[in-house]
Amino acid sequence: KGFIDFAGSTVVHSVGGWCSLIGAWVVGPRIGKFTKDGKARLIPGHSLTMAALGVFILFLGWFGFNSGSTTAANGTVSRIAVNTTLAGCAGAITAMFVTWFKFGKPDVGMTLNGVLAGLVAITAGCANATPLGSLIIGGIAGVVVFLAVNFFDRIKIDDPVGAISVHGVCGSLGTILIAVF
Repeated sequence: KGFIDFAGSTVVHSVGGWCSLIGAWVVGPRIGKFTKDGKARLIPGHSLTMAALGVFILFLGWFGFNSGSTTAANGTVSRIAVNTTLAGCAGAITAMFVTWFKFGKPDVGMTLNGVLAGLVAITAGCANATPLGSLIIGGIAGVVVFLAVNFFDRIKIDDPVGAISVHGVCGSLGTILIAVF
């Protein structure tokens, strides 16, 4: 059937994520991010409340981004909105449970990145996936974002907000998964 990237998982998100990888590599890590023996240290953000508000605003804007990509007010808009919601929520839930399982408690920052990972991953196929497919795509993205953040920490790439993992990795993942779902 050809290449599907309805609202830009590849063109918008993946390209931005890979550019942020190059930028993070060129700039190097923040002072104090890695210990002398090379282990990554968590440098928490100043306000989880502001981070959550930012993710909420992005989630709301994603409806205009994905649904607005139809460029027509027809029956597909509601399905796109449902798929967008399901993928974002599935990403949040799976990222929360993965961190809960790994660290013994849920992590708000990773849960918020799970929301964004699900939204980024469904952007390619929001008009083509079924609601069940959207749940699965978002759920897979929630797990993958956790793994990707830890991978980039292991190879000593400092990504303060997880942009490489959310946009680069999950943008590519969403483009691939639309062929499956």
